[in-house]
Amino acid sequence: MEAELDSCRAKLQAVEAQLLEVLEEKLRLRQEVEAWEEDMHQMVRQRVESQLQRESQGTLGAPVNPQTARALQVRFPLGRWGRWR
Repeated sequence: MEAELDSCRAKLQAVEAQLLEVLEEKLRLRQEVEAWEEDMHQMVRQRVESQLQRESQGTLGAPVNPQTARALQVRFPLGRWGRWR
């Protein structure tokens, strides 16, 4: 009986170690996704501001109020996998 208990404890510890590894990997991946999202937000913001600036200079069409650019905000939802918290 005691040998069986020791065996079960060892298996439990192995499973707990695997779970910890998976959680650490999930955290690492979540941080990568957040960094990617921030990069994408910055890139889109720069492109929108650049386009609005060109439009206001008349290179793409009618002038656009630069204040409009500040109101634009692009979001990239992650769906059902997107929340670690």
